[in-house]
Amino acid sequence: MFGNIAICCGRASQTLGMRICEILGMEPEPVEFVQFSNGNLMVNFTGDSVREKDVFVIQSGERSIFQDRDRSFGKVSGDILEFMQMIYALKDSAGRITAVTPYFPYARSDKKDKPRIAIAAKMMFDMLESVQADRVLTMTLHCPQSQGFSNIPVDQLHADSVFLEKIMSFNAEHLSFVAPDSGSIRNNDFLAMHTARSIREEGGTPDVSTGYVKKVRLDDSETPHVRTVEGVDDLTGRTVIINDDEVVSGKSLVLCAEVVADRGASDIYAFVTHGVLSGNAAKRIEDSVLTKLFVTDTVEFDTEAAEEIVGGPLSKIETLSVARVFAEAIKRIHEGRSLSSLFLGK
Repeated sequence: MFGNIAICCGRASQTLGMRICEILGMEPEPVEFVQFSNGNLMVNFTGDSVREKDVFVIQSGERSIFQDRDRSFGKVSGDILEFMQMIYALKDSAGRITAVTPYFPYARSDKKDKPRIAIAAKMMFDMLESVQADRVLTMTLHCPQSQGFSNIPVDQLHADSVFLEKIMSFNAEHLSFVAPDSGSIRNNDFLAMHTARSIREEGGTPDVSTGYVKKVRLDDSETPHVRTVEGVDDLTGRTVIINDDEVVSGKSLVLCAEVVADRGASDIYAFVTHGVLSGNAAKRIEDSVLTKLFVTDTVEFDTEAAEEIVGGPLSKIETLSVARVFAEAIKRIHEGRSLSSLFLGK
């Protein structure tokens, strides 16, 4: 058994980190980030000792609403280095260190589909191990199998319970869950099954169908080709739910929404765990046929930057917090208890 919990928040996850601390009834460890004139960074923990404590270092590997790709690279890379320095600064005194990275850095780089490129997701796990993190806690990896890259324990959480709560609040009579591509079919079907179960438990009669959009990518660009919807022929009068792990440019999501709208969908809601929304994605969403996009706070949403891009207030993007999911997971890891019951169906 380790000492008391200590929470340390990096600058990419300040809001989520504070929400987690509030739920756990504690304050984050004070930390100072010093940027020198040559660009070097120093991380300095200025509070009391964390000796033998169970330390959870929170830092997401992505930020939202970047338009300048060069700037985003520098910022994300800086966040990763900051994360590694925080862990490395604590390694000699902490009893155990859990790297809490709500959006895992470079999660999409999980395979070698070209010669002479890095599998950066594997590299990130290696880096966390090299700075002597003891375990990793994350949410919705782009490819769940990438947990196998790690030589230290990895716990992957999901936002399903948060999404289900919001879906149930719609009180929709006719629901269709449409995956935006074949890779999202399993997650959409899973959420559909639990929505139907919840409707039944509340005394209703579920009318829930599932399908998926057949999408083809011809290259690494962010412009996919959508062909058709498979599994559902008519969506007239139905409320459509689209569930995915992340939204970057928003092009796939908007194309999917247009396809289901052409099939007669009345309302179209997208539930996406990681809202990166780079470039003009926020405007693309606001101008789309989507009724609303729900993202979580795994990636800190920059509302001010989004409104600047859109040219006014946002009406179609809403953030749902997953702080309670992370807080409960942290509590259970500290107490040596299972995380299984945090997942739907357990």
